[in-house]
Formats: sequence, structure tokens, C-alpha cells
Amino acid sequence: MRRVYIDTNILIDFVENRPGADAAEKVLENGANKVISLFASPLTFANMAYILGKRFDKEKLYPMLDALEKQIEVLPMDRDQLRKAIDSPSKDFEDMLQYQCALAGNCDVILTRDAKGFSEYSLIPLMSADEFINLYV
Repeated sequence: MRRVYIDTNILIDFVENRPGADAAEKVLENGANKVISLFASPLTFANMAYILGKRFDKEKLYPMLDALEKQIEVLPMDRDQLRKAIDSPSKDFEDMLQYQCALAGNCDVILTRDAKGFSEYSLIPLMSADEFINLYV
């Protein structure tokens, strides 16, 4: 089963019904149906809470995060991943943390709308949710 790491922007597309929301929804459905395995980091949920917390109150936001957390396996983040991100020449620290988490979690692909943030160093294939759906589902 394909191990799919989901970047924050894919989940926000889904929640906010932004362009790409339909593909993000299909990815989540395929995860729920056990066609693929979905992964994210605790940082993904922290980023979502920060970004969406400006639009939604806690009573609406936390149930959304709860529902997503039940569909996505949250991978651990540790000091080794943090050190690799700090020692990296990457210009985007947050993306490097996400990448290190996906790498440690043996993910096969990273779904993101910000491939350029990862592309300078990623050994894991990068795709948008649309690209992934068109190729694999």
C-alpha cells in the first residue's frame, strides 16, 4: 500500500474548499477506504490550527482537526529530524521539518502544492493531489 505524506496546504485546500479541494477529498477518501495510507506530522496540525484559527473559533476548528486526525496517521517528530532540518542548507525550515518526518516515516510520496519548497533536496517524489489522483487512483 502506498504511503502518502500530506503537506499542510493540501489539507487546508480541503477544509477551505480552495482550488485542489476535490483532489484532496479524493485522497482522503482513498485513505479512509484503505487504498492508500495517509501520514502527516504534528507540525501539520499545528500549522493548520494557526492558519485556520484566524477564521474559525475553537468550537469549529478542533472538531475539524479531530476528524482529520482520525483519518491520518500522525508520525513522530524527534530531535534527529530537528537537527537535520537545522543543519540543512534548505531555505524553508518548516518544509525541511516536514520532509524529515516523511523521510523517517518511509513515505513513498509527498503531496504538496508547494513542490518548490521541497524540490531542492527531496529524494521523495513530490506531487499535487491532482497529479497523485490522476496517476494512482
